[in-house]
Amino acid sequence: MRRFALYSMVVCCFIFMSAAARAADDSGKSYGIRAGISSNPDQFVIGAQADMGEVYRQVRVVPSIDAGFGDHLTTFAFNGDVQLFVPLPKSLASLYGIAGPTIMIWTPEHGDGDTEIGLTLGLGARMPLGDSGWYNIEARLGIGDIPDVRVLLGVFFGGR
Repeated sequence: MRRFALYSMVVCCFIFMSAAARAADDSGKSYGIRAGISSNPDQFVIGAQADMGEVYRQVRVVPSIDAGFGDHLTTFAFNGDVQLFVPLPKSLASLYGIAGPTIMIWTPEHGDGDTEIGLTLGLGARMPLGDSGWYNIEARLGIGDIPDVRVLLGVFFGGR
């Protein structure tokens, strides 16, 4: 079962990234990768993210998929984030708030897995990467049966 979940996550990531890559044209959409750490459970986290564009003024839809490894279990998080951006004066950098639902799949080394739903709240910062991308760093707090804290560093490629 654990191997099936890992293969499923890899396939979902490839589908997610290819769909995001097709969407990342001149419409302001972008895609990227990210990595970081989480607390409770203590894990190394890797994932994929897509900025689907602005939906209203400074509000953007930014879904992501994360996989966490360590603490005798594997986790998969499917995040449906909405981000509210606050541009910094005289700078291309922005600060943003994060809110959205998270579906969490828990796969322990021994025993049965579980699926939970929670809410993610957080803060982030986005800085330019040349002419065609962004760096971002996020601190995410989990409400419900999802990891308590995640800190992630990511790179977006595509529209700005």
